Amino acid sequence: MNKKNVLIAVAAGVVLLFAGAGTALAVSANDNDGPLTGETLDRASNAAMAGVGPGTVTKAERNDDGGSAYDLELRLDDGRTVDVELNDAFDVVWVGDFDTDDSSNSSNSTSSSTPGATPSAEADTSAIAQAASERASAEAAALAAIGSGRVTDFDRDDDWNHLYEVEVTVDDGTDRDVDLDANFVVVSIDDVQQ
Repeated sequence: MNKKNVLIAVAAGVVLLFAGAGTALAVSANDNDGPLTGETLDRASNAAMAGVGPGTVTKAERNDDGGSAYDLELRLDDGRTVDVELNDAFDVVWVGDFDTDDSSNSSNSTSSSTPGATPSAEADTSAIAQAASERASAEAAALAAIGSGRVTDFDRDDDWNHLYEVEVTVDDGTDRDVDLDANFVVVSIDDVQQ
């Protein structure tokens, strides 16, 4: 009888061990934050460059914040830096955060001056134009909410309560942080709900 109890206890322990390992494996499989590697990195890089043009991927991460599935940063061959967000199917869902140090390079001249431009190059221009339009709308709404000043920083975010973050430096030199939702409605100023 003691032998039977020992065998039952050992069997129960093995079951619990495997159940714990399975739970740990399931939890780690659902942890989507972190750098991209292997085939996923290749697919995401190719999709991002197909969306915005040739360049070098400088950062590529999974995203589990409820927005895009993959976030990449690229340095385009023309020198601009751009952020590209992809969904689970590796479709470009947003392009933004251009490094605007070289304002003489517009997105339209980049694709139209490229010899042998393809239809995807025209689609690239559309995604870039949409990102620029979103940025302009967010900045205009933030400036209207503050009253005066100049935009000194812009970020697209995927927090639960806002999509855009705009920093406005007012005339006295202080910075005001304005968060806006997807419809460019101000949801907070300096972390105070509106």
